[in-house]
Amino acid sequence: MKYTVLGTGAIGGYYGGMLRKSGLPVDFLARSDYQYIKEHGLMIDSIKGDFILRELDVYDSVENLPDTDVVIVSMKTTANENLSELLLPIVKKGTVIFVLQNGLGMEEELQKQFPHAVVIGGMCFICSQKRGPGYIVHLDKGPITAAPLHESALPIAEKLRSDFVQAGIEMTLSRNLKHARWGKLLWNIPFNGLSVVLNANTKEIMDNPYGLSLAQRLMEEVSRGASACGCNLPSGSIAGMLESTQTMAPYDPSMKLDYDHKRPMEVEYMYRKPLQEARKNGADLPLVAALADQLSFLNQVVEVPV
Repeated sequence: MKYTVLGTGAIGGYYGGMLRKSGLPVDFLARSDYQYIKEHGLMIDSIKGDFILRELDVYDSVENLPDTDVVIVSMKTTANENLSELLLPIVKKGTVIFVLQNGLGMEEELQKQFPHAVVIGGMCFICSQKRGPGYIVHLDKGPITAAPLHESALPIAEKLRSDFVQAGIEMTLSRNLKHARWGKLLWNIPFNGLSVVLNANTKEIMDNPYGLSLAQRLMEEVSRGASACGCNLPSGSIAGMLESTQTMAPYDPSMKLDYDHKRPMEVEYMYRKPLQEARKNGADLPLVAALADQLSFLNQVVEVPV
């Protein structure tokens, strides 16, 4: 299949770069570093091996993008207000929208806006950062869990998996998108938020008894919220996630980098929408709500509390 990457950053730059390196056709949409990538290519330093991709098919406008089979949405959810406008010129009947974003509810919104498209969610378990124009650093991990919004799209998801595995990217499939999303929130909600309010990376949080206690208690609340929404996470999920975090390279999550660089943080989709969903199903998550309020205060954005 032919791929188009919307958002050539830490996620789109890495996964799109791996697909292109394997020989698959990939177009990239870049904004701030379009000219740099066009002239110098895309450089990826990775624990799996460093490489540079030159003479890429890179564009600075969606209007100029060629037709595609799969659109990889790897922009931050803070840009989702304008996402439908970006997708409109390139999403045709049967186009796959592969959503590599953090949070809850993005796929349902996109399906309403593009009922003729095939929407698949992707949960990325990766430590990757954009360090400069056209420069991505892959620090650790990298597997993706892919789950179609509608189970009828599983055969298409299997085609995706085949391409990604061919490119050296570990991918597993799930039949239940909402369950997979809550499983990713189990890590995202505690560690993205705590990294900002505690001004600490993952290792500093895990190595401090107070940080570790906060992370674990937040995870317990997320698990309770997931259960209320009909998504019972497997026994041992919290222990397994904590163990995985303990062994990963010290890492500043994406929200910490956004805060440090004075960019908007992804509070809406990563915190507010899960809180709304949990409350709608009878579960209050006070620690998660308190963390969301702290992040909203630091975000300097006026939000209506849920």
